[in-house]
Amino acid sequence: MAIIEEFETLRTQLAQLREQNEALQASMETSQQKQHEEKDESHHSEMEDLEPQPLSAEIWGAPVPKNFKPAHLSPFDGKSDTMEHITTINTRMSIVGAPDSLKCKLLAGTLSDAVLRWY
Repeated sequence: MAIIEEFETLRTQLAQLREQNEALQASMETSQQKQHEEKDESHHSEMEDLEPQPLSAEIWGAPVPKNFKPAHLSPFDGKSDTMEHITTINTRMSIVGAPDSLKCKLLAGTLSDAVLRWY
């Protein structure tokens, strides 16, 4: 008789352990889902906060003169002299009276290849 009682006790305990295990698994799945959602929201928020390029919004938002026509500017791929490229752009833009914000935008437009990826 004692063996049957022990068996029933063990069976009851096993059933309780299974229920606890299921509850823990459900709780863990819920926690993991919340963490995943929070991570997605955080990543999405971070991506919204990033500017698409390194120039400030103030520079990009500066107005371009109505009749402004930029001179032809050679692309820069990083294989030629950096200072020569910048000096050339600065000189050409100064001749036509371009403000500094416009010089920055135009310089960004000349970058290509590895330099553009770095930028």
